[in-house]
Parts: sequence; C-alpha cells; structure tokens
Amino acid sequence: MSQQTRLPQALSVELHVQQPGLDVRAQLRALPGRVCAVVGRHGSGKTALLQAAAGLKPALSGRVALGPHVLFDSSARVDLPAHVRRLAWLDAQAHLFPHLSVQGNLGYGPRVLGRRVRQLRGMDTGTLSRWLGLAPLLQRMPHELTAAQRVRVALGRALASEPRALLLDDPLGQVPEPDRPELLDLLAHVAQRFKLPIVLVTPRMDEVIRMADDVVILHEGRMASAGPTAQILSDVSLATFLEGFHAGSVLEGEVTRHDIEWLLSEVDVCGQCVTVPATLHGVGSKVRLKVRARDISLHREPPADTSSTNHLRGRISHIMLAGEHGTYGAVGVELAREVDASLQLKSGAKVWALLTRKSIQQMGWAPGEPCIVGFKAMATQVSPWH
Repeated sequence: MSQQTRLPQALSVELHVQQPGLDVRAQLRALPGRVCAVVGRHGSGKTALLQAAAGLKPALSGRVALGPHVLFDSSARVDLPAHVRRLAWLDAQAHLFPHLSVQGNLGYGPRVLGRRVRQLRGMDTGTLSRWLGLAPLLQRMPHELTAAQRVRVALGRALASEPRALLLDDPLGQVPEPDRPELLDLLAHVAQRFKLPIVLVTPRMDEVIRMADDVVILHEGRMASAGPTAQILSDVSLATFLEGFHAGSVLEGEVTRHDIEWLLSEVDVCGQCVTVPATLHGVGSKVRLKVRARDISLHREPPADTSSTNHLRGRISHIMLAGEHGTYGAVGVELAREVDASLQLKSGAKVWALLTRKSIQQMGWAPGEPCIVGFKAMATQVSPWH
C-alpha cells in the first residue's frame, strides 16, 4: 500500500436510497479526525443512509468517495462491494465470530488483509488491545463477554482491519446505562487518535454532544439542517426533529476553577463565567454545556434575589412565536463578551429561552435589546469535549 493511500481521506456521501415507506435523499461529509453525527426521529432514514454508504444496502443513485477514491458512483457505474470499501461497521449487536476467542476476533482483520499488522497508525496490536482494556480477556469466547466488552472487541477488530473510515450505528444500544460513559469516552477518542473520519448514528443526544463535531439532521428522509454541533443543537426551530420539550442550547467552554467547599465548578463561555455542578474534568479541559430552553429566564438587570447563580450578558437576536395566538415563543440571545466595559458579541454562541407569549409581550422584548440570561447551576449538563 502506498504512502498516499495511507493518508487519511475525507468521507463524502451523497445518496438516494429507498426503503418501504421512505425515500431517502441526503448527503454528508466526515473529515479525518472528526465525527459527523446523523440524527433525527425514529424512521427518518439514518440507518438506511449509513448502510448504503457501507455497501450493505443498494442505493438508487449518488456517490460515495474517500478523498479522490470513488467507492460508489451511479453515473459512472462504480459500485465496490462492502469488503473492498474498507469502511468499518459497528452497530448495537457488536457481531463477533462465536467460534473465535477475543484474540482470534482481533486477529481476523490482519489475516484477511494478508499480512501481519505491526503498526496501526502508530499503535501496534498489543497496545491496541491494552488501550481497549482487552488484555485480560484475550482467551475468552464471545459468549463469556458482557455487552460492553463485546463492543470493545468489535471496535478493536474493526480498527485492526485498518479501515479508511468508521461507521457507527448506535454502537451502545445494547450496553447497560452504567457502562456507557466509559465506552463513550473511548469512542470519542478514536477519531483523533486514529485520524479516521467517523459517521455516528444514535438516538441519544448526550452521545452526540460528547462525540460529534458536525451534525446532520434527517426528517422523513430529507436533510432538515447540517452544520457544527453547537450551532445545530442550539437551534430550537429544529426541536420538532430532535428533542421537542427538552430542546435547548449547547455551549462550548473551558473549565477554569473548582470550588471544593460548595462542590461547584466554573466554566468560561465566551469570556463569561458559568457555574455548574462539580465536574471531574480538570482546569483547562474543554467541555460542552447543555441548558434546556425552558430552564432559562431573561432579565433586563442582574436579579438581586434569585436562586439562579448564572447571569450572562447578551443581546436578543431572534423572537419566534408559536403562531399569533400561541402559548409560548422562543427568544434567541447572542451571548456577549466584556471588552473595555463595552458589550461585544461573539458569533456562534447563542442561547435560546422558551417563554410564554404573555411574558414576551409584557416585558416588551425585541431584537437588538440587551438582556441578562439567567439559569441555575443545576440546570446544566456537563459533557467533556475533545
């Protein structure tokens, strides 16, 4: 294999796929070392798109490519079989060869490639098994493994086959909740460590917040939106395609301080301090904060008597009412940075508040007005972020 072939390549997918009751037309692009999450409600076509990209399901038309290397192109009549595409697949079933031990499963990929893999992007296979926590399990058979251990073995086998991209279809779907955080951290490091483009499908938004750099939203087989994770997941106009009542904002920041006495931590977001429940992430760690729109209040001045510990300065950018006579409305606020005592907006850092229509009208909120965004420390969910 030439050195050029070994270089990481972006995965580009543009496909038209049909399945019973649904016509899927969508596109995505996953860059090396980054994760693109495909999200949407059940039945929106996420898995069908992923299967067609992998060559596991026929596509009516479109194109799949890794950099300049075409894997599928309906117009050029190129349709490489799945095993030639070298797109590793991992789903909730974590399929393993039942007659092979853990060690045998890990060694299957190199044997198929016809060589012994000594270095996998700077990591030999022994180091790979230790990194995955599989060293004590090498002689066990698949039926002796827990669901979490099966995922580790399936991931290791996929990586040992030297894939050019990794496709994850709800890989933690069968893993018990207590075992998910550690596995999620492991998966989150794969893209950076192996410089692979990764496409993730999952119904759980906490996994998207933890792993994804970019998000594509599918709704009834069509793309509803696409872009950077924080931007897309902070747009409440997309709530009907995602979390509904739990919609909110995702803020990216850096841990700056831990308050041991009160078991709190402080995170810098756009130059402003956000207090959150104590986190184990060290000072300097990058984190993402999820705040539901219905947990946010807006004020004209910092309130003096309130249980909300977070009061961020910003300016109203959007007001969307749910119909002329609707009950509620969504108010978008661009967070601000204090520079020389003046209010300077930082693009891309937006918070949405879900307020009653009565509150919006009685307060006279309008785009362009400065405001204070208030929410409790306990209203935030903290997730690490690479």
